[in-house]
Order: sequence, then C-alpha cells, then structure tokens
Amino acid sequence: MLRHLARPLLATWFVYGGVQSVLEPEKRAERAAPVVEPLLEQAGVEDVKTTDLVKVHGAVTIAAASVLALSRTPRPAGLVLAGLTAATVAVGRPFWLETDEAKKEEQLELFLKNVSLLGGTLLAATAGHSPKRKAKAKAKKAKLETKKAKVVAKKGRKGAELTAKKK
Repeated sequence: MLRHLARPLLATWFVYGGVQSVLEPEKRAERAAPVVEPLLEQAGVEDVKTTDLVKVHGAVTIAAASVLALSRTPRPAGLVLAGLTAATVAVGRPFWLETDEAKKEEQLELFLKNVSLLGGTLLAATAGHSPKRKAKAKAKKAKLETKKAKVVAKKGRKGAELTAKKK
C-alpha cells in the first residue's frame, strides 16, 4: 500500500523539475555550463547547446517520473530516473567551483539533496521486487488457476448430469 503512495510522491519532484527544465532551461544550463561545456568540447560536439541538453534531460525526466508515478514499470522508470539524477548530481550543483563560502554552502546543500533523490530513485527501482515476493505472486496465481479449473470441471459434470437426465 505505501509503495503505491510513495512512488507518485517521489515522482512529483521530478515532474516539477522536468517541466522547469523544459520551460526555462537557461538558469539550469548556466549552472551546468562550467562542467558540461568542457566535456562537449572534448567530445568534439561544440555545436550542441547546454540549454538543449537541459531541455532533453527535462523531457526524459518528465516521462520517466510519470511512468514511476503510475507504477506501470517502476523498476525501469526508477533506474532511468537514477541515471538522470546521477547526471544532475555530477553537473547540476558544482559546489566545488564556488569561491564564495556562502554560495558554496548553499550549493553543497542542494547537491546533497540531489544525492538523496538519487538514493530515493534507487529504492523506488528495487522496492517490492524481491525474488520472494515474485514467488509468492506466482504461487497465488497458480492457486487461482487451479481453483478456476475446479469450478469449470464441476460445472462441466453438472451439465453432463443434466443432459443425461433429459435423455
């Protein structure tokens, strides 16, 4: 029960952040630029804009968070969000580049929040999917199938008895 409530609650932050990234990528791109732009330069793709990367990251985040919230395929959605969050952790809050101590402390706090969200996505990707739980679900399904088969067989005998009495 709690899992079905926890996943949408976790997903809300990612949907919100994704929408902000798509609608207003400039602020986030400015923060990520000191880390991203040298990497793009080294990769030889200087024509790719950091704002475009932020928009794509935001759109994929919205999609993965929506899937997680709906609990359709929580494991893949959680893993995708974990990967996206890891990228955010790496480039979104480069507190180590700050020289002002107050700004550095603020960026460190936001960095640690992102690390916490990374942990949350990893939990969401694994919670409730243990082999023991899967075995229980499989056994429950098999028991239900057996029960259905007995009901059908019982109805079949009664139908045969009624047909025999009519003759």
